[in-house]
Amino acid sequence: MSVRLRLLVLSFCVLLLGGCGLRFAYSQLDWLLPWYLGDYVSLDQTQKRLLDARLGERLAWHCGSQLTAYSGLLRDVERDLRSTEVVAAPMLDTYLQRGEAFWRVLMKEITPDAGVLLAALSDAQVKELGEAFARRNDETREEFLEGTPEALRARQIERMEKRLRTWFGPLSAAQRSRVAAWSAGLAPATEAWLQHRVRWQGALIDVLAQRQQPGFESRVGALLLEPESMWAAAYRADVARNRKLTLDLLAETFNMASPAQRTHLFNEIAGWAAQFEQLACTDTPLRTASGAGR
Repeated sequence: MSVRLRLLVLSFCVLLLGGCGLRFAYSQLDWLLPWYLGDYVSLDQTQKRLLDARLGERLAWHCGSQLTAYSGLLRDVERDLRSTEVVAAPMLDTYLQRGEAFWRVLMKEITPDAGVLLAALSDAQVKELGEAFARRNDETREEFLEGTPEALRARQIERMEKRLRTWFGPLSAAQRSRVAAWSAGLAPATEAWLQHRVRWQGALIDVLAQRQQPGFESRVGALLLEPESMWAAAYRADVARNRKLTLDLLAETFNMASPAQRTHLFNEIAGWAAQFEQLACTDTPLRTASGAGR
């Protein structure tokens, strides 16, 4: 897969899922997209050839059936937002649910290939994967959990303001105040999010220890397709609360937007849609693991 297409697909998922109910699933599973496995594990030439053999069909499927659907969703969002002055959170939730459905379709399609690739790992590679998990978890903890409550909240506000500036341009004082109120109202779920992430990764490493045993692919498939099944009830409730608060924030940011900000937003959405339309099943060669030099 080309670097440009890879980044677009992942960014599209972040756009639709970031900060909402499937954030945990996305942060857990991005490495399992076959073209990401090499970022966590050093593949040998035999494994790269295996990856390439499985990857070509999946990329053709993705190009032929998914990119146009992504563009269609964005075109619908642009059309509906252009036709209204005031947006309510349930309207945005409808778009989000469509994006979540795309993610589930993608994961269902690539899970069999992920099972084959994971079954082919050596003991040393499984150890390398566990070490990569631990290293990235340390980085995540440092970014999201280390510091005073005031510093953590300031970083959270800045992250959201940065995302919103991408779509709306510079924010007004009222919009920035609304972001601060959003941050203050969020349930403190980050520690639980990281704990569940570590637990899920540990479960995967345990399953990989039995990768030569019958039933491995079904066990690993359950982990990949249903990571939320490991969520505690309290964390599930916090995720639902924070999802609602985030959708409320997005709706109110749009409702407070100036004409210039709305034009900026519409142009951004249209630009993304156009890129997906241009990339859908082009004649550009798809980049595989061997071609990527891994």
